[in-house]
Amino acid sequence: QQQQQQHQQGGPPQHHGDYHQQGAMQLQKPPPLDPGPLTPDAVEFQFEPPRVGLQNTNNTCYMNTFIQSLFMTNHFVYRIMNFRLHLKKNASKVDKEDYEFGVKVVELLQRQMSRMAVTKYKHTDIAEILNAFPAEYRSGQQQDVTETIRFVFDKLGGFEQPLIREVFAGELKEQLQCQVCGTIKSRPETFSDLVLSVPKVAEVERSGIIPTAQALLDQRLMYELMDESEPVFCETCQCKQRAGKWCEIVSPPAHICICLNRFSFDMQAMDMVKEKTPVQVDGTVQIGPFTYALYFVIVHTGKDATSGHYYAIGHRSEEGPSQGEWVQMDDSQLKPADMSILQGQVSEKLKDDTPYVLFYRCLQAPQTPCIRVPKQLAEAMKKEQDARVES
Repeated sequence: QQQQQQHQQGGPPQHHGDYHQQGAMQLQKPPPLDPGPLTPDAVEFQFEPPRVGLQNTNNTCYMNTFIQSLFMTNHFVYRIMNFRLHLKKNASKVDKEDYEFGVKVVELLQRQMSRMAVTKYKHTDIAEILNAFPAEYRSGQQQDVTETIRFVFDKLGGFEQPLIREVFAGELKEQLQCQVCGTIKSRPETFSDLVLSVPKVAEVERSGIIPTAQALLDQRLMYELMDESEPVFCETCQCKQRAGKWCEIVSPPAHICICLNRFSFDMQAMDMVKEKTPVQVDGTVQIGPFTYALYFVIVHTGKDATSGHYYAIGHRSEEGPSQGEWVQMDDSQLKPADMSILQGQVSEKLKDDTPYVLFYRCLQAPQTPCIRVPKQLAEAMKKEQDARVES
């Protein structure tokens, strides 16, 4: 009776307590970084600090920033060189079409990563990728970078295949608890990106507190007592009851891709609007006992959701000689980054520049070996880049 009374009063379940203290005990370590089948005939390249820009071809800044994020993720570059996509068992016609396009995406990214590792020029392009992708990617219309990330991750097999599973995928549980009997219902879910809601500017101005990436992450996992008008069916009670909900990350990823949800549909304006709420992007975030270090940020600059431009600031996912310095990657232009944008306090000039996608790497994950590019591919990319001298 005392337990039921506590639930009815809306208190969180006692056995949960603080997520970081008790929920952390349930966490598994990030998956080991499998090198995959090593290519015996390969050319080795050392990971270098950002030095190669990407030309903007008809509003392709969204794709440029995403490709740079992949190139800055050491283990993605290392792993894709020997990655082979596998066709599902009992594949449907759609599965086979997805597989065929996925194989092409793997090849294109192998070539792009190799091209950026091999070239001696200050910039190259992504024309080969754009020409193979659906027409909307070369239509000249600005695309949402988060949709592009999910599209590409899906075509690479998502969490069902080793590449994304080892580099970006984690597992969480959405938990619901009946406030009458205490029964907990769990729904496991695998994710390759985590969406965090950003509060409206007016809310932040009222509170006077600038949200941090860690606070937004904690809020996503926090216990919440659902409204009485939203009862959930309880299997034990056999009727709808008021419930509490929370989320637990039970298997954290080696690299976490966080999307700050800044765009929403305004019913009055009948259009997508952008929340320019300042967010302090923490250099590290904590998931239970695991520490994640920030290495790459995609920034959206523009007054609203239907216009603007993407650029990125970042460095290599794993530290090395001269690799801790932050660089701004704005299409073909690279320069030292203005870090004030990550501190939540920007100048009038940068008021429309908002961090949108954050990439963190787990510090407990093992180091990645140097890049091993298949010899034939390395030679083909070198020949392609050498030809640029003559053009």
